[in-house]
Amino acid sequence: MFGYLRPESSELRVREFELYRSVYCGLCKSMGKDYGLLTRLTLSYDCTLLAMFAVSLRSECSHVRDGRCVFNPMKKCRFCSSEGEGFRFAGAVSVIMTYYKLQDTISDSGFFKRTAARAGRLFVKGSYKRAEKAYPDIAAAVSDMIASQQQAENDHSGIDASSDPTATLLSKLCISLSEDEGQRMVLSRFGYFLGRWIYLMDAADDLEKDIKHNNFNPFRKYFEGDLFSAMEYCNSVLNMTVSQLVLAYDLLELDSYKEILDNVMYYGLSFQQKHCLFSKNNKKKCSKKEKDHYNYLSKGEKRS
Repeated sequence: MFGYLRPESSELRVREFELYRSVYCGLCKSMGKDYGLLTRLTLSYDCTLLAMFAVSLRSECSHVRDGRCVFNPMKKCRFCSSEGEGFRFAGAVSVIMTYYKLQDTISDSGFFKRTAARAGRLFVKGSYKRAEKAYPDIAAAVSDMIASQQQAENDHSGIDASSDPTATLLSKLCISLSEDEGQRMVLSRFGYFLGRWIYLMDAADDLEKDIKHNNFNPFRKYFEGDLFSAMEYCNSVLNMTVSQLVLAYDLLELDSYKEILDNVMYYGLSFQQKHCLFSKNNKKKCSKKEKDHYNYLSKGEKRS
């Protein structure tokens, strides 16, 4: 995925941060066991969050143990593992998404990127086949998303139509995390707006690059020579998306990791917006570092 779904570490307590790291390392270890060593390189913050939601919503029993990092044996790590399917599910999503991302790069990019993507696809093809066999519905949903996304971009669609394929995919993935019909209804809406936010966040983050290289971007028509004004508009669209996302999230019944998941939803998303849209390239984009970008929450709802 894109790596935007991460907690804001300054708002986490030490034990929460350590628990999050243990889930990240545990998912890395699980992916290596299920799909091979190289698939660990496809691990993302987004799939770590997906694993946490899967374990929490399915009420899976998890535990943490000490060990050493396979890439750095001198480094001691704590590894979280689950007795259910949560980690395997998230690992499969990561492998399948990576495979189709490489496919998309091969079809859309220039010679050098296309060549590198072909090499990468060879390394992950076997892992993809295993993931596809274990989770055929996920593979089919991702394939449909890629085809719909390409069509939307070829048609130069607007914000809603362009973000719909990714939003629909995340909705399907989230629905599969629970068997409870009431929760599935909430998860459908939650996943949809989460996917919409991910797509639009990536589009806003890439706006300057896409303008330079004349690539499709749903926000391009709102750029009139002033990048800061365009980013302000992107931020307002993202805030409206998060407002709907948070409303659905607050209805979810979570058994574990709630403090960390709360952090991502209430602080992490806003921090990523501020960083990517206004602070990452501060000289070009914005000097208003203290600007409040939490305005998808009312004053009475802001978390202390």
